[in-house]
Amino acid sequence: MNELVVIAEGETEQTFVRDQLAAHLALYGTTVWAVLPGRHRGQGGVKKWEVARQDIIRILRERRYCSTMFDFYGLPDDWPGRVKSRTLPWNERASHVEQEIHNDIALAMGGSFNPKFFVPYVQLHEFEALAFADVKALTSVIHPLSKETPERLIGSFTEILDTAGHPEAINDNYETCPSRQIAVVVLHTENGHMVLLSRAASEWMYFVNSVTTSLPG
Repeated sequence: MNELVVIAEGETEQTFVRDQLAAHLALYGTTVWAVLPGRHRGQGGVKKWEVARQDIIRILRERRYCSTMFDFYGLPDDWPGRVKSRTLPWNERASHVEQEIHNDIALAMGGSFNPKFFVPYVQLHEFEALAFADVKALTSVIHPLSKETPERLIGSFTEILDTAGHPEAINDNYETCPSRQIAVVVLHTENGHMVLLSRAASEWMYFVNSVTTSLPG
């Protein structure tokens, strides 16, 4: 049984690996689990490159396979390839960073390193962008949290998707990244005031898992 450790950005990605990816990879003889980067693993978020780098090298030296799951838009500039990626077309940015990350780790591991043990993955731009791959599935999960009709939600999500042109093209701006655009859609008017539906972390993870589960395989 192969062992794969995913260095994940936060609890949402960690839950996706545990609840969705693990069962799939088990069919291929691979056990997978996700950990948050750094020594304080209870705190998610993208850390400086050196923090993730040390975790990756440690896992590889334990003779385990290693991957990553981070949002491109939140990567600090000290991550390999992050600065140059700004000059590239949007659909080349994540793959450029992945290649530069791999190059840096391979250099650190030395000449005997087998590159097949490390497969970096960077999500462009946010994990939540996957929810826009099926706006009807997204609506079915969001609707119980919103006062909007399913038709209006589908229209709102479709407009966001059409404007971007592709789920992964929504986008690398802090105010217009996928998760914030979804949050804006579920804003509703109550007594003349805009009220943001409060959502506990567990509810948010349930939402993402529900959407990704309902997507076509």
